[in-house]
Formats: sequence, C-alpha cells, structure tokens
Amino acid sequence: MSKQAPPRTVLGRSSRLVSLAAGLARKELTGRFSRAVSSGEALVRQAQALKLQVEQARDIVESLGQLKGAAMKAGQLLSMELRDVLPPEVIEVLSQLQASGAVVDFPEVRSILLDELGAERLAQLEVSPTPLASASIGQVHRATWRAPDGTSHDVVLKVQFRGIADTIDSDLALLERIARIFLTVQLKQFDVSAVFAELRDVLLRETDYLHEADALERYRALAHQVPGLRVPQVFRELCTRRVLALSYEPGLTVDAFLARGPDVESRHRMATQILDLYFREFFDWGLVQTDANFANFLFRPEQREVVLLDFGATREYPPEFRAQYRRLLTATLEGNRPEAFAAAVELDLIDPAETPAAREALHLLLETVLRVFQPAFQPVDFRDKRFVDEAGARLRDYYHALTCSPPPAQLLFLHRKLGGVYSLGRALQARLDLLPFAARLTTPRSSSEVSGSAVPGTVG
Repeated sequence: MSKQAPPRTVLGRSSRLVSLAAGLARKELTGRFSRAVSSGEALVRQAQALKLQVEQARDIVESLGQLKGAAMKAGQLLSMELRDVLPPEVIEVLSQLQASGAVVDFPEVRSILLDELGAERLAQLEVSPTPLASASIGQVHRATWRAPDGTSHDVVLKVQFRGIADTIDSDLALLERIARIFLTVQLKQFDVSAVFAELRDVLLRETDYLHEADALERYRALAHQVPGLRVPQVFRELCTRRVLALSYEPGLTVDAFLARGPDVESRHRMATQILDLYFREFFDWGLVQTDANFANFLFRPEQREVVLLDFGATREYPPEFRAQYRRLLTATLEGNRPEAFAAAVELDLIDPAETPAAREALHLLLETVLRVFQPAFQPVDFRDKRFVDEAGARLRDYYHALTCSPPPAQLLFLHRKLGGVYSLGRALQARLDLLPFAARLTTPRSSSEVSGSAVPGTVG
C-alpha cells in the first residue's frame, strides 16, 4: 500500500480513465454513423445531434480522475447497479473508481484524532500507527484505551479523512450527468434521479459516524438474540461524526478461513449462518446491513461465530414495503403473473407503460431467480455457474427490453446485499437445501419480528 496525501486528491488524474473515455467516444460515434449511413438520412441527422452529447460525455468522464473518496465509492456502486443499463465502456470507466488501498500517513491521522477528540481524550489512547484497513473514506487503526474509570479496552478507531462529506453533492451531480448522457445515447428514457437520491442518502450516512454508531447499537441489540453472531460494542466516549470507536473483534477473513481447509460441515454452517442472517435482517427485523463486502465478515470457527463489521450502509425497510415485497415473491412462486406484475409496479420495478416484451422479461427474471427455492432445485450448489450465468442473462434481457423504467432505487442496496450473500456462499463452496428458507420468503414469523419493534429508534 502506498502512502498518499489526504484523499481530497486521493485519486488524482488517471491517464487510463482518459484513454477509456476517448475510446468510448470514438466507438459510439463510429457505430452511430455506420448505422446511419446504412439506414438513411434520418439517422444521419440523429447521429449528428448525438455527436455533441458524446463529446460532452468524454469530457466529463475525463474529469472523473478528480473525484473524492465518497464519490469514488458512488462510482463503484454505479458500476455494479447500472451494469446492465449503461454501455459496457462506461461501466469499465466507473469500475476504476474504487478504493485502491491508499494509506494516509499516521501524522495526518493523529491530527484528525486531535481535532475530533481533543488533547485530553487523545492522551488516553495508544494508537498503532499501522492501519488495519484503508479505503476511500477513511482508515482503521487498532488502539488501547485507558478509560477514566481505570479500565483498559482493546479498541479499533475508524478515522474519516478530511473533506470527504463536503464533496458528495458536487461529485454525485457529475456522475448523474454521465448517466443521463449515456442513457440518452442508448435511447433510454430512464429517470435516474431517485437512484442518485438514494446514493446521496447512503453516502451522507456513511460519512456520519454518529449515525453509524446508532445503527450499530440497534443492530447489536437484535443480533444479540441470535446464537453465533458477534457485533462490536460502541464506545460512545470516543465517537464523533468522523471518529468511530469499537471493541476489537478478532477473527479470520474469508480467505484465511478457507486457507485452513475447513471441512464441509464447517463451510456449510458458516454459509447457512450468513443466509439466515439475511432473512432475519430483511424479513424479520427490517434492518439490513447492505454492504456484503467479504471484508465485513470474520469467522471464528472454534466458537462457531460470525463477526459482523461496518454498519455505515445499514438501511431500514418498513413493514409496508416488506409486505409488498412478499406479495411479489409469493405471486411469482405461485405462478400468478398478473399479481406479480401488480406488485412489481408498486415496488417501482417496472413502469406500467412498458411493452409486453419488457413484462415477459421481468417475469422470466423473477422466475429464474426464485427457482432456487423450488423443491426440484434442491440442494442448491452455490458453485454452479450455470445458474448465475442464466440469472445474469435474464437481468440483461430485462434491462435491454426496458424503455422508461429506471433501476428501483429502494431495492438497489438490498439486492446488492443479496448478491453478496450468494457470492459468499459460492466462496464457501456451499451446497444447501433452501426449502427451510422458502416459507420465510412469503410468511412472517411473528408480528414483533416483522415490525422490527424489539428495539426502538430509527435508522435513515
């Protein structure tokens, strides 16, 4: 990991982004004019009208190298969530915008801690200068805290870099311009404003560590009821909007766990715990930690525990929304397409003005994805690439058939978590019978669990 200045300039200009953008502009124009010449004068005029938009897009994409840490994360999210909507060249550009393992020098980290905590509280901390992890928004350091009552605690400090939150609005506005221009080039009429509003909301909350502390404490109270789950403790005395102090929780990363050569029973147990957690989060609690990055899970095989980390992207889903989602799943599993379509419209999965071809593509997508909960498909081998490939093809067919339906903003991060859970199952080489989970898709287990009312308060 290379050391850099604070990420107000963490990415800098990237010659690769510039060359990708220029190549995209040339390819798009060449394709448009070739089709126009072969099809007639009307398309020639259309191609000429698009020329300015493509040139503008090239200039915007060139400037992506100036984006700050939070928007780097937004670019990465867009590269995943809009993968089947935007041109592949744009996705390739956006996928470059992700944390690169850059580390900020410890004197700068200590300066941030001094500004946030003050000299008296900082004096109670012995902070390791070597970070445990670093990303686009901040980095994590292990420390020993000598509390005023004389007790000593092994903690981790999540320290946010300077200036991150200040750039969110301007950088997201730039990314939205890119999306709108290329959707126009693709002849799509999607309104992506709700998607970017959702991104802004998530990023603002991820850069407010007091909000993350609230979400973590609420989640911890719920997870405490579940055997095999471990959630860090928050030390409020050391928390600010840009510093989060948590108990240090040791454990094995996914790679380290697999490197031990665990037996089938251990791998399947861990995969089942993670899948069960997702069902509890959404269907029972309505409180979902939506970032399924592998780094957010640690394993303790001897204790049969999964340690959960990073709650900045925690989302709340109200009972009404979850009931509508259950309606969609139930109708699809029962083969009731009219009811499934009505539920999909309510969830903003599809606009009722879409073509019959788009409706058919939606039904095929839903039926393909939910097939893993049908008896004939058991046990589900998460390593079977054929299912992933087929589901991906159905998703691409669906997005290509759409003309006016944007990606559903409320489901973006939920489905990101679901995709991450499946990827974890694949990494763990799981082969599971999912029928015990099938009933939980459609039937609430109890009124208190459904409302998530076991713990008061809100997140969002």
